[in-house]
Amino acid sequence: MSKPRELSDLPEAVIVNDDNLPEVVPTERSKYDHLQVVGYSDCEHYATSTPKTEPEPEPQPNPQPKILGLRRRTFIILAVICTLVLIAVAVAVGVTVSKSSSQQLPVTQNQPSPTPNPSGDSDNKNTTTNIFPSSSLASTNYTDPVGTLHQYVFFQSPSKELLTSHWSSATNTWETLSISSILASSSGVTFDILPATPIAAFTYTNPQFQTRVYFLTTGNLIREVMTSEDPTLKTNWRQGRLGGDRLVVTNPGSKLAALRPHCGTSRDCQQNFPWMAVAYQGEGGVVGLLRADLWDPMEVKIGPMRSGGAIGLASVMRNESITDVGWSLFWEEGGELREMNSQGLVERWERGNSLGPVSTSAVTNLASFSYDLVNMAVVTADEEGGIGMRTWDTRRWSSVSTPNLLTAEKAPPSPKFSAVAGNPQRRVYGIVDGNIHQWEFFSLSPLQWNYVGQVPADL
Repeated sequence: MSKPRELSDLPEAVIVNDDNLPEVVPTERSKYDHLQVVGYSDCEHYATSTPKTEPEPEPQPNPQPKILGLRRRTFIILAVICTLVLIAVAVAVGVTVSKSSSQQLPVTQNQPSPTPNPSGDSDNKNTTTNIFPSSSLASTNYTDPVGTLHQYVFFQSPSKELLTSHWSSATNTWETLSISSILASSSGVTFDILPATPIAAFTYTNPQFQTRVYFLTTGNLIREVMTSEDPTLKTNWRQGRLGGDRLVVTNPGSKLAALRPHCGTSRDCQQNFPWMAVAYQGEGGVVGLLRADLWDPMEVKIGPMRSGGAIGLASVMRNESITDVGWSLFWEEGGELREMNSQGLVERWERGNSLGPVSTSAVTNLASFSYDLVNMAVVTADEEGGIGMRTWDTRRWSSVSTPNLLTAEKAPPSPKFSAVAGNPQRRVYGIVDGNIHQWEFFSLSPLQWNYVGQVPADL
């Protein structure tokens, strides 16, 4: 039996004083630390809930190659963009230098001069080359059986040709024609038209469409040309009797006015249609009047008036009967604009109203026309380019007033009129700075003119 082991053989316990050990200092942690986001690289310092006995190294992603601190893909994209920008800049510089060089080259005589824009859209300062500098102006209108509206404007070209511009509501466009050229090609008739000739015209239906135009040729002869059945005015032009086998000579500088009152197409109008008439200034400055049956001068006790004084004709319906026509003849006398009156057959004339004094500057052009069958308007243009308007309201004449030309895009600013014309559709045309412009007004406010647009004059 073995001997019991002595206690002295056991290792002796060593008493250690805990006070000599370093004290663990508690660290205060934020209560939000568990919400902080850490990167994957930070996770390597923390043990997982089930640590591996033999930790395996984490696979590292292949590092992408970098150029100048940028990823290769990013660097390539930026390089392509920079290259394109440099190419664009180089092209722009080259074009600018080329333009600058071409503008500094002297213009030789073989280079064509620039052609003005005929549209008149450039600041409304375009001066068309197809209107005689001091051309007269005339205007008529027509509504065909299907309700299509037609507007006609007559003027003179620099080559002294007689031109017309025609507008149709069916196409809403203007078309310019040379009446002189159509006459020469279709009938061989040519005229030596006076430069700045006065022009008068009317359009009538009884029962067929008809337009007649009057002007002066060498020797101050009154000439008449006419067309029928074609509202486009492209065909059927021929010489009329006045100026054909019936010659009438005017005073030098004479103005012209022409009228055939509208009556319609009823049987009553066809049997009792109003006459045609042409007014002019005859020898010695007296006012002459021709009626269309024989174109014989009528005795009208007017004048003498100053050479080149304005003349106009207009008519109104009386007694609510379209066949009862009241005629008015306008002329200057003693610084006033005066009126002479007649009835349907234009056989007797009586002195009528005074429309008041003309402007301080001499009247160079007068447009007189009826509207709404019972009203009349007289528009005058003076030597300074100003205009005045008078209206007849079935009972009395208004005093002369300057129309209010309402502001509009492309309208000529502060226009100076060298010629005016108007027609029963309440349209007024004026030549301003070498271009024809169009305005319209309404019956209740005839002094408020709305700008419509420019009338093309180029063929």
